[in-house]
Amino acid sequence: MFRTLAFLIYVTYSSGVDCLNDPNVVIIGAGAAGISAAARLYRNGIKNVKVLEAGNRIGGRIHSLKFGESYIDLGAQWCHGEKNNAVYDLVRDLNVLKTNKIAPRLYHSKLKLVPKEFAEKFDEVFQDIYLLNSTKYEGSLGELMIDRFRKAAPKVWGKEFERNLAEECVDLCEKLVLCNDGAFSWFDLSAEIDYEISEGEQELGWNGVGFKTVLEVLMEGTPVSDNVVLNKEVSEIIQNGNGTVTVGCTDGTTYTADHTIVTVSLGVLKDRGLSLFKPELPREKLNAIEALGIAAVSSVFLHYPNRWWNDTFKGISFIWDKDEVDQTADKFPEGPAKGGRSWITAIVYILPVPRNPNVLSAWYVGEFVPQIEKTSSDTISSGITYTISLFLDREVPRPDKIVRHNWYSDPHFRGSYSYETMESRKMATSQAALLSQPLFNVDGRPVVLFAGEATNPIRYATVHGALETGYREADRIIDLYKT
Repeated sequence: MFRTLAFLIYVTYSSGVDCLNDPNVVIIGAGAAGISAAARLYRNGIKNVKVLEAGNRIGGRIHSLKFGESYIDLGAQWCHGEKNNAVYDLVRDLNVLKTNKIAPRLYHSKLKLVPKEFAEKFDEVFQDIYLLNSTKYEGSLGELMIDRFRKAAPKVWGKEFERNLAEECVDLCEKLVLCNDGAFSWFDLSAEIDYEISEGEQELGWNGVGFKTVLEVLMEGTPVSDNVVLNKEVSEIIQNGNGTVTVGCTDGTTYTADHTIVTVSLGVLKDRGLSLFKPELPREKLNAIEALGIAAVSSVFLHYPNRWWNDTFKGISFIWDKDEVDQTADKFPEGPAKGGRSWITAIVYILPVPRNPNVLSAWYVGEFVPQIEKTSSDTISSGITYTISLFLDREVPRPDKIVRHNWYSDPHFRGSYSYETMESRKMATSQAALLSQPLFNVDGRPVVLFAGEATNPIRYATVHGALETGYREADRIIDLYKT
């Protein structure tokens, strides 16, 4: 059913490019943007396409892996929205997306299970103040959220006990924001942003088949996968005087192209943007790379041979007692710590994994993430087990297997996804839009083009935003050769 339907979707693609004038295109990166660009080019008659991928797999920040009884996603997890969403459009008829509402129960390090009435009010207050329009606010999202939460709390919770508990929830508010926005601190995030939400369900999960499904649909009926070269790390992108581009790789091989589409992450551009391009990128593009933000949200998947939770388990969100949080490094001394706080305080929640009954996922955010990525899996397992046991007030077993991907320390990514910083909002124009602008040769033809979620001014940080940019740059090339 899946392959047949996918084929039917795409057999009618256009072939409006003159085959005698078929340009040579090299795409750098086999993530969502690179694969969508390659597929778009093939379906419009441009056949000389090569995709160079530094890693050993296709997908980029889509990283689906068989673990337990189904596929898990170590990178992108959810399809966010239905309207104006390129991911949803590709798979809407395949019956693979299922609403996967995140609704963990609130637990407190000292009080244990938080009363349901308080938890429901907290969720309502958080959603209200987080989604409230922030236009014209020139401060950080952190400043705005703290101000809004502390103004709302006395109106919602009348008892002193509840107000004190609400104040301890400010830390959880930040973690929930960082889970969504991807920074290491909510004071780095601009409150005013250009992001546009795609209408519809925001937490559509892949029901055990993995986000890889969208890549399979994209490539179906094309030779894209046959033209991806894995383990091919690019070391330089050279604009030649004759109007072509030479792409050099670390293994000494070179590729010459009429057009190159660069889809590497913002993190890689920050790391290597100065040395990668010859001649050097224009100053305004370098400024955009510097001004936009990218950090990391990390997750770890835990497999247990025997479940210690039941079918009604919704997960756990963690609220730390204000008198205990700065003593956690003494109570759990393994792994990174700062100012008396252990890295375990960076854990946001533990969640069940759909269609994977013996697997849980743990999510952590904030300034500890780079250090946590360098921490051994054994310590991670011990820390998560300790934290769950503390909050549930009972011993739980260690997982027998864990799996994770270290997005921030991985040199091929250097982060999870981009965000608008305070600095980028001070600029006169959209820095993502500026980053998306191609470099032209002497004839005024775009020869080095840029795609990837960070180049999408209104749908950055999402896979559907990345797909749109791949389409955008492919169309830019296609339009040059239409007959």
